[in-house]
This record gives sequence, structure tokens and C-alpha cells, in this order.
Amino acid sequence: MLREPGYPEADFQRVWQQRVKQLEIPPTEPVQLAAETLNRHLTPYAPGDAFYPNKREEQLVLLKAVTLDEVKRFHDQYYGANYGEFAAVGPVDPAAVRKDLAEILGNWNTAMAYKPPAPSPKKVAPIDIKIETPDKANAQFVAGLTFAMSDGDPDQAAMMLASYMFGGSITSRVSDRIRNREGLSYGANAGIGIPARGSSASLNASISLNPVNGPKVEASFVDELQKTVKDGFTGQEVNAAKKAYLEQRAVGRASDTALASLLVNHEDLGRTMKWDDDLEKKIAAMTADQVNAAFRRHIDPAALSIVKAGDFKAAKVYQ
Repeated sequence: MLREPGYPEADFQRVWQQRVKQLEIPPTEPVQLAAETLNRHLTPYAPGDAFYPNKREEQLVLLKAVTLDEVKRFHDQYYGANYGEFAAVGPVDPAAVRKDLAEILGNWNTAMAYKPPAPSPKKVAPIDIKIETPDKANAQFVAGLTFAMSDGDPDQAAMMLASYMFGGSITSRVSDRIRNREGLSYGANAGIGIPARGSSASLNASISLNPVNGPKVEASFVDELQKTVKDGFTGQEVNAAKKAYLEQRAVGRASDTALASLLVNHEDLGRTMKWDDDLEKKIAAMTADQVNAAFRRHIDPAALSIVKAGDFKAAKVYQ
């Protein structure tokens, strides 16, 4: 089916109409509205760029123009296995797997050269936007900023550990303060993303809440970020986080599915499992001073952009 699709006209029309109808319905959910607004702000690429986040109305115009003949041409031009990766985990016979792969995919090639995109961060002015979503019981708070960092950066291990301590677990600073201690949210998390390609790294946070708690959630998150930059993580925090985070990574490799996915990703990037071993040794050797210095180098609270969506009018906040 993947190599030689039948392209039934009825199936194309059904999928096409479903997608069109989805885009024709204006979004009203706080989670979606907040996330889309923040993403568009932090990725200000020009229309036509592969990273340009099309608005729904723009997606609708593009989708309505798509024909089945264009779908066929796209498949014929781009699809092929010569730039692919494959991994199998479990009691398999490698020779038999290679034989089957050669028969199924061996001569399925594309002439189109594969070049993975590698975006760089775009400098944007911080925003603080409120979106009203009438009659919605829950609200959403999202925040983010971008900074330059690539996979393999000298500060990567420190920033991965900082990400875990700041918002990556139920006991992290963001979750513990806003959800556990202050009881202001249903769920609160934050994390730092470092791309395998390119240098567009980011800090992002997502918090679900009752609209009435919006101002308190915003104040607590901003305060916690500023305190973390100013005062840093403690030595006790770092030591406990190293143990928990390294155990989490090991557990993440325990299932066949997760390990197969990891192996495919490593093949794509030209790595072996030694890359993980080296990274985890760096994490294990981290000190609080190293983590704090890296966090301060890359995270600027003044650059933080905030978007909140909810029925704040009914809650009588943010007026």
C-alpha cells in the first residue's frame, strides 16, 4: 500500500472533506488557541518557508486547492526507502530481516535528495496576550522563549538536567509550587528542548487551570523562573535530580518499542549508543555551579512570551 497506493477517488474525497470541515470550524478550546498563538509568535518565519506556521485560514486555502493528481505526483517524487532507517528489537533473525527488507524496499528509491532542515532561533519581542474563550470551564497558560543551542553543545548536559529540575517531573519547581503547594492548577509542566539539528532551542511551559487562578498562576511561574535564574538550583536538588533523571532515561530504553525508536533516530543522526553513554556520564558529573551557570547563560526571563486563554471575563480577572 505504501509503495503502490491505489488512490481510490472516494477515499481521497472522504479524507479531504474531513480535513476541510475540521479547518472550517473556528477553534474555541483554550489549549489549542494558546498553543497556536505562542507557536506563531516564537516562529516568525516568512510565508512559504518550511517552518512558517500557517494560520487555519491559510491552511484551508491550501487544502482546498489540493487535487488527487497532485497527491499522486507528490508520492511519486518524494517517497522512497533509499534515505530511510530501519531497526528491529527482539528475537529476530538479522539475515532473514535483511532479506525481507531487500525484497520489499531494496529497489524503492527516490531521485529527490534528502536534506534535513536545521532552523535557527528567531529573535522576537516578548508578548503577554490574553484570549477570551467564553463559556469554557478551564483555562490554559503557556509561556516560552527561544535561544541558540545545538545538540552536542558544551552546556547540553547541564540544560537537560536543569529542564528536569525546573519543570520536567511532578516534584520539579514549577509543578511542585503551582500544582502541589499552591493548588492553582490541574497540571503544570515546563521543559527545555534542544534540537538534534539546527540551533533553535526553547524553554516552554504549559499549565491548565481554573480561569479565576490565571493571575496567580502567571505571577507564580514568572517568579519561579526569575528565582531560578537568580538563586539557582541547590546542590541537594542537583544530586537528587541526577539520580532520578538518569534512572528515567534507562527505563525509557527498557521497552522494545522505545529502543527501536531510539536506534532509528541514532541511525538518522549517525550515532551509536555510545553517544548516550557519554552524555549520561556528563550529566552524572554535573555540579550545581555548572548547571546554574548554564541556565543563566541561556535563559533570560525578560525574553519570556506569555499567552493565556480562558473565560476570564466571567471569572472577573485580567480585566
